Amino acid sequence: MKNIIKEVAKAHGISEQEVRNEMRVAIRAAMKNTDPTAQAFWKQIAPDGKEPPVERVIASISLMVQENKLCS
Repeated sequence: MKNIIKEVAKAHGISEQEVRNEMRVAIRAAMKNTDPTAQAFWKQIAPDGKEPPVERVIASISLMVQENKLCS
């Protein structure tokens, strides 16, 4: 996961910490989405309802994409 974050940081000319911070902001906003599909998605990643680590979100989405379980 660190490589992904590092690549994004390099591509955008920002620090890895800035990438993590921006991802945390996006995760918080996404978790507040009241759409039932969004809520089901987040329940899979964070069943306890707590904000998951950035790495878990990346790993979960990667796995869903690999298994064709992520719907557009």
